[in-house]
Amino acid sequence: WFKAYLTNGANNQPLSLSKVAYVEVIDKNHQPVFQAKIEMKNGAGSGSFFLPFSMTSGNYELRAYTNWMKNFSPENYFKKSVTIVNTTKNLDPGAVHDSVSYEANFFPEGGDLINGLQSEIAFKINDNKNKGADAEGVIVDQSNDTVASFKTFLFGMGHFYLNPETGKDYTAIINCGNGSVIRKNLPKAYPSGYVMHVADTNTNDVKITVSASGLRDDVSNSIYIIIQNKGRINQASMLNIVNGKAIFIISKDSLKDGVAQITVFDSNKQPQCERLYFKRPKNKMVITADADKNNYPFRSKVIIDVSTKDQLLNLFPGNLSASVYRLDSLHQPDKENIFNYLWLSSDLRGNVEDADYYFKSENPKSDTALDNLMLAQGWRKFNWKNVLQNKVPAFKYVPEYSGHIITGRITYKATKKPVRNVLVYLSVPGRRVQLKGCLSDSDGLVHFDMKDFIGSNQIVVQTNNGNDSLFHLEIFTPFSEEYSNDMVPAFHVSESESDVLQKGNFHMQVENVYHEQDLQRLQTPLIDSLPFYYKPYKTYMLDNYVRFTTMEEVLREYVTELSPRRKANQYRLTTLNVPAFPLQDKQSEVQVFENNPLVLLDGVPVFDMNKIIAYDPLKVQKLEVVAEKYFWGPITAEGIASFTTYKGNLDEFTLDPKDLILDYDGLQQQRVFYSPDYSSEKELQSRLPDFRDLLYWSPNVNTDEKGNTQISFYTGDVPGKYWVELQGISSNGDAGSTGFILNVTK
Repeated sequence: WFKAYLTNGANNQPLSLSKVAYVEVIDKNHQPVFQAKIEMKNGAGSGSFFLPFSMTSGNYELRAYTNWMKNFSPENYFKKSVTIVNTTKNLDPGAVHDSVSYEANFFPEGGDLINGLQSEIAFKINDNKNKGADAEGVIVDQSNDTVASFKTFLFGMGHFYLNPETGKDYTAIINCGNGSVIRKNLPKAYPSGYVMHVADTNTNDVKITVSASGLRDDVSNSIYIIIQNKGRINQASMLNIVNGKAIFIISKDSLKDGVAQITVFDSNKQPQCERLYFKRPKNKMVITADADKNNYPFRSKVIIDVSTKDQLLNLFPGNLSASVYRLDSLHQPDKENIFNYLWLSSDLRGNVEDADYYFKSENPKSDTALDNLMLAQGWRKFNWKNVLQNKVPAFKYVPEYSGHIITGRITYKATKKPVRNVLVYLSVPGRRVQLKGCLSDSDGLVHFDMKDFIGSNQIVVQTNNGNDSLFHLEIFTPFSEEYSNDMVPAFHVSESESDVLQKGNFHMQVENVYHEQDLQRLQTPLIDSLPFYYKPYKTYMLDNYVRFTTMEEVLREYVTELSPRRKANQYRLTTLNVPAFPLQDKQSEVQVFENNPLVLLDGVPVFDMNKIIAYDPLKVQKLEVVAEKYFWGPITAEGIASFTTYKGNLDEFTLDPKDLILDYDGLQQQRVFYSPDYSSEKELQSRLPDFRDLLYWSPNVNTDEKGNTQISFYTGDVPGKYWVELQGISSNGDAGSTGFILNVTK
């Protein structure tokens, strides 16, 4: 189960620009295991993935993005590592062990090492579970002389200082927790360039020191810094280098909250150094949640009062989600929540271990750990090329403001070249008419805006052109085919976790056996079922008339608006618009259209009138007629004849072989979260077991204008400690989270 929030990156406020979020679970080879299109309303949406028994145990990446975000680097997508263990299958023996291996990386502040200039170098040491590891080591030169020593501070990170000398190479020798030793070469030092160092002062200022060495005499001594947050420039300054240094003093009050990107430019406006700096945010949504008890017996009701406030404790409405799950050695409260993700993790690379630590307190220890994090996981090689060349970005993908957009292309079969200005139809077979049309552009691209397109469907893509046998139609996947450089951690399971996994397996199988139907229920979507032509000119329910055995008889005998005609073995239909109350002197007001109407069978266009005349009318339940000229986007129709079968599935009608027919998933249909009600004595005494480990989930816990709401649910038959977690965001972008423990006993 998941909830997705879409926010403006500049201010964290909920954003309604895109109405669809793409959520995927991908494996270590970037192959999708699950994919879903999630409907977004007012910047929020929710969904679920039901794990099949064919699932392979392993670590996976959950990622989410919008169509608009596909214009930018996949590094900016939401990403989270998840571990899935299929307890119905034997694990790979290679995954079941407790062995540990380590990896070390080093990050010079600002980007590069320069000979003769002291640099701060951050480091990060991870184990094979992607967790920071304690270690210590030394830096030696090629003569094996020790020039520096270091030790991890928190979460496998730390820093040390080094003044590289010309002609020397440096190697780190690291002693890790299990007695293993890592040797890692430090980055090469350059003979000339710039080094930056950012440090807090004892006052309310940030000191940025830029040092230069080995510059040519004809190079100007002026340098510039630009500070930006979330892609928006906050401030810019210029100084001259004097005696090899320039010092900028920046007031913290002038910096925006969150991650700031500080870039140093030389006199030619070329970027030379860059690093991140973090200012703790002040605005936060304060969520309070109070349960009516601390301890609950089996199958008893839990009532939790929820309120949302700002930092000044003024009540205001919040958009929250809530979950209640059993704690064990594998399931613990997540250290990452919506608040620290929006303000911190989303701007950094890799997994931020215990992101909440950096916000719990503000002291010298947490400040040092925070700066190590900025230097290590915020380290980057800048790419200002497009900006400095004044290149206007070309956006390939548009925001899906109304709903999901299906994109395709029409090309010539022989040459593969695009076909322009051809009307392409996309329809969804069914009793609900869903028809779209689009003229191909100069690149042969077509885009279909599919509002209220929900659930698994079949789509038909076709043209009505005498030359369409020369055309090739294709539909593109809407999911991103670009991936970040982050690696999915290696999958390992410890023997010590065997009991927890067996218990979880037992609980899962009991729930599937006794409550399978409850777990598979889907909500009925609330959508507009009217066809695009709204109310037809006339509706014929064919069971109200004599059931003729040929379609020609049906049309001739009682469908006055449609007249079938045959010439040279080819049928055509003529649409007649007959006034309901013609005037005596204006009998000529009957309007006769020359071309065939737009004929639909279960919503799919039929362009060959012979095929509709030959269709069995006994399979047709209803005929709707629009007896006037109709415009639907680029589609111009001289009348509409919409046939609907009893089954709504083109019952035994054969589509043209040139039509493109695809299975295509629309927006994910919402699954109903199973939560039993034990308010009646009969349910309370039921002998059906209730072995839920997840007692409650709701993506829509919204406090009212006074900041208050209440949630309730029932405990099950499994004792233990249960974690209650609520998190969310307000309309002004203030995020927050809270959690507490409930005890369930016999």
